Amino acid sequence: LAVLGLEAAAPGECELTRLLQDKLQYEMRLQYMKHYFPIDYTVQVQYEEVLRPSNITRLRNGTVSEAALRYLWFHVSSQAVLRIREVLPE
Repeated sequence: LAVLGLEAAAPGECELTRLLQDKLQYEMRLQYMKHYFPIDYTVQVQYEEVLRPSNITRLRNGTVSEAALRYLWFHVSSQAVLRIREVLPE
């Protein structure tokens, strides 16, 4: 949240933020990681899948609204959780 300047946003501000916060809580992380995710494991991603601070700054300086940036942040974060879950052992 701090990257997008949303550090002052309340956790319950919107349903999307609450949903992602629930997924990232400690108990949920343990469930997703299933205690078997190797520490040195890497997940291969395409260049286009990485959201860098410079890209956010460029979008913010352009005509992209804060609401659109929030949806982008949620989408990228959700996709990261899904990508990690794909490589976890069952």
